[in-house]
Amino acid sequence: MVDQTQSPAVRSAPKGGVVVAKSGNVLSNVMQIYAQPSVQRSLPMLVALLAVAVTIIVYVILQKPEMTTLYASLPESEKARVVDSLKNSGIEVMLDPTTGEVVVPAADYHRSRMSLAAQGLPSSTPDGYESLNDMPLGTSRSVENMRLKQSQEVELARSINEIDSVLSARVHLALPEKSVFVRNSPGPTASVFLQLGNGRSLSAQQVQAIVHLVSSSVPEMTREGVTVVDQNGRLLSNPNGDEASGMSDTQLEYRMRLENIYRTRVESLVTPMVGAGNVSAQVNIDVDFTRSEVTEERVDPTGNALRSEQTTMDQESNPKAMGIPGAVSNTPPAQASMNPATGMNTKTDGADASGDLRTRSSSEVRNYEVSRRVSTTQAPNAQIRQIHVAVLVRDPMVADAETGEMRPQPLPPESVLAIENLVKSTVGLDEERGDSLIVSSQPFVSTLEGVPKTWHDQPWMKDLARQMITVMVFGVVALGIVRPLLNRLLVPVGSSVPGEVMMRDQDDIDLDKVEVAEGETLEDIKAKLKPKKQTISAEMLDTANTYDDKVAIIRMIVADEAGRVSNVFKAMMKRDLDLIN
Repeated sequence: MVDQTQSPAVRSAPKGGVVVAKSGNVLSNVMQIYAQPSVQRSLPMLVALLAVAVTIIVYVILQKPEMTTLYASLPESEKARVVDSLKNSGIEVMLDPTTGEVVVPAADYHRSRMSLAAQGLPSSTPDGYESLNDMPLGTSRSVENMRLKQSQEVELARSINEIDSVLSARVHLALPEKSVFVRNSPGPTASVFLQLGNGRSLSAQQVQAIVHLVSSSVPEMTREGVTVVDQNGRLLSNPNGDEASGMSDTQLEYRMRLENIYRTRVESLVTPMVGAGNVSAQVNIDVDFTRSEVTEERVDPTGNALRSEQTTMDQESNPKAMGIPGAVSNTPPAQASMNPATGMNTKTDGADASGDLRTRSSSEVRNYEVSRRVSTTQAPNAQIRQIHVAVLVRDPMVADAETGEMRPQPLPPESVLAIENLVKSTVGLDEERGDSLIVSSQPFVSTLEGVPKTWHDQPWMKDLARQMITVMVFGVVALGIVRPLLNRLLVPVGSSVPGEVMMRDQDDIDLDKVEVAEGETLEDIKAKLKPKKQTISAEMLDTANTYDDKVAIIRMIVADEAGRVSNVFKAMMKRDLDLIN
């Protein structure tokens, strides 16, 4: 049975034989805690875990995702509510230190907007005409007009936001006050600011639709009074209202669309013959957009038709003589008649076959309708004048009879003629109109040479540098921190008895370097050759788990501190003798 009573010197002796005085000094307490064997054993593992955590943090920082602005021009109160809501949803959100805008990862952009919309955020956007319900009683006329104008702007912006490719819109209306002088009263105008998506653009029809939408929503506003601008400062609307320029754009768009249709026809027809990617076609169409209208009136002299006919005949007879026969006064005057030969009036004296004098006249009127035709001819607005087609075909690869290598060979003439006939029939070429067709066979360039970049501007170089930095950080942590700690933590197991202290390699003594002085005995030489032992501390008894380990530690302490142990036993024996006496 070993007595556990030890002297204060033994109890206070830490590992390594250094006596530390108990004091209230913080540094001394830290050193005492560090001297504990359990702390020294767990300290390397804690440092290794800390190094791994720092490495992971550095790696995450290097792999930081791309951030994008969620909402622009939000009030500070709305920013706080938006940030709190996104953090509760598990979305990484932060404020841009430069602009103060709310930014989220680009991959979580749409999910963030949907999450906020489900919660009714942001709520600072005006409610359009609904804001008029909160107007207090007794509001002045000017305030009413401003509230009404603001409601109109918000409602128009909401309508424009529904258009595809438009992220947000703002509308500014300039409504002048009515004046008694109608001629000097200016008309209302409007400005529309659009924020388009990345890589998106509006077509001319969409811009005109926005202009018509705004001008039709405000009374007495014309299309020329609406201006549309995007976030890049480009003027999308036509401020001058030049219809000629608009027609030119429309005509060019029509021509390009028609050429694209013809080119697609040619390529889809020739591709099965030469293979996909082996044909390239271009079509140039000369289109006449001149608009003409001709009105023509023609009269046919041979094509007459009787429209109306009128015939009149008058016939009169001379009256008989009356009165006393032989008296001249009783003879009536002779009647005047028309002489057809001379065309003069003559008097007819005499009698007809019956012995009576008579006057006869007749007239005939006929109206004819002349054949007439009126025609209006309007030429087509877009008429094709000429079509020019060029088809380029890749030379087929043919094996060389001598070397066996694949080399390009020009297309046979019969194949070229067949392609020409097919294209003529597909496009509808007319040689009399001046159309032309060219089919050529040439070798294609396999690779396209782009603009050369220096090695440090290549994308793979940036990725390689990022990965190399990550590998270097892991290497420094693994070789500089983790490996030394593992070497200290993992002690090799030898064939020693339990509790025996392992000897270090540096404690071995080289026999060639041992010097024997004159007059030294054999015991002195054995003492030099005896390896040094580590100082055994009494605190190691607390780390021993079994009884055999404790006995082995006590034996090593006795062998190392024989004088101190003997003094302890002397004191114990003296106390026992005093009790006996």
